[in-house]
Amino acid sequence: MHLISKNDATLVIGLIAGTVVIFQRPLRFVWDAAAEVQDRYHVDLLPALTIFATVLIFHEARKRQQAKAATLAAAAEAAQARMRSAELERLMTFSQALANALEPATLQQALWRHLPAFVGERKVWVLTRPLDRWETFLQDSAPDRDASLEAYEAIAHRALSPSTLPDARLAGVIEGDVLCFPMVAASVALGVVGIQDADTLTADQRKALGAAAGLMAVAVRNMELLLETREQSLRDSLTGCFNRGHGLETLDGELRRARRSRQPLSILMFDIDHFKTINDELGHLRGDDLLRAVGAKLTRVLRSSDVRCRYGGDEFLIILPDTPVIGAQQVAESLRREMAGLAMVAGDRTVPVTLSVGIAAAGPAELGIAAFIERADEALYRAKRAGRDRCVVADADANAMRDVDGQGIGSPATGLRR
Repeated sequence: MHLISKNDATLVIGLIAGTVVIFQRPLRFVWDAAAEVQDRYHVDLLPALTIFATVLIFHEARKRQQAKAATLAAAAEAAQARMRSAELERLMTFSQALANALEPATLQQALWRHLPAFVGERKVWVLTRPLDRWETFLQDSAPDRDASLEAYEAIAHRALSPSTLPDARLAGVIEGDVLCFPMVAASVALGVVGIQDADTLTADQRKALGAAAGLMAVAVRNMELLLETREQSLRDSLTGCFNRGHGLETLDGELRRARRSRQPLSILMFDIDHFKTINDELGHLRGDDLLRAVGAKLTRVLRSSDVRCRYGGDEFLIILPDTPVIGAQQVAESLRREMAGLAMVAGDRTVPVTLSVGIAAAGPAELGIAAFIERADEALYRAKRAGRDRCVVADADANAMRDVDGQGIGSPATGLRR
């Protein structure tokens, strides 16, 4: 605690003056003694003492100023160290949250929760670029999302240009009132982070945001790789269709959803007529080419919500959510027409490609996928026995089958494919 502050200058002057008055006589004696020494030894003692005293006073004053400056510098350095420590702690917390976010939804939640620590109240948006196409991954509410996306894309392209990319990764690049940071991981440009109203950000805050953008890039890359690996593990590499296990799991979920929502659900089971003959006469490589072409055709004909699965060999299972039986018949006929264009040519011989299709719609009391698939499979083999290259519908009664032309028994289905 300081006994004397800057506000006590008048008191200090009074104390000094009083001290001088009190010790006036002793001081006069010292002064006279000093004058006597000067006269006796012929030296200028008083001017020298005055100089020494003045130098001592200035020296002490300078030391005090230096000590004060050192104290201030140490305090500033300590404050900087605390800021760096807090920043590092925020980055570590952010990194841990991103490391646990392996799905798009969980990653978005982690960003919404932790980005305010870096951007404050400013609006932020994140664009990603899977398959060379920009997508809005994160965005604060805006009145016109499409217009905003178009403007953000133009900013993102400039932020990722080779001329600005090196500097932008460190401290961002300003575009109007938007500060952009490219998200780059393993030399792959994954997207751009944009912060609105960023003109008040300090250099240290921009560096922290650059580090955060780097962590986000790694998180996005890890998420994409995980989803890609998961997708590949669920798909048949030859046809691009889902494998049997995933197909059955999906069908079980769709059947449960159909029961809850009372929405229609249909499935198709089909295989390629005389596929063994094609393999035997044209070779297995040509057979693989045909399966690959069938997978490509399914992608073009079916909706994105339809699920195509390679059930085994040349047999395929198609799951049609929200589709009544008449809609499933339309899909089956479209598939037959599309596949007719896949005739296999070997030398001067052309082998036509036809399909036999079994169709089944989930009934109100449909409880399990085994019986559901069994009805579609039985309809498929009914089509085979009837001469192939046709579609057969399995009615809710497993013992009743009818062709799509109306032959057979069973009440006709109503409704259109949605």
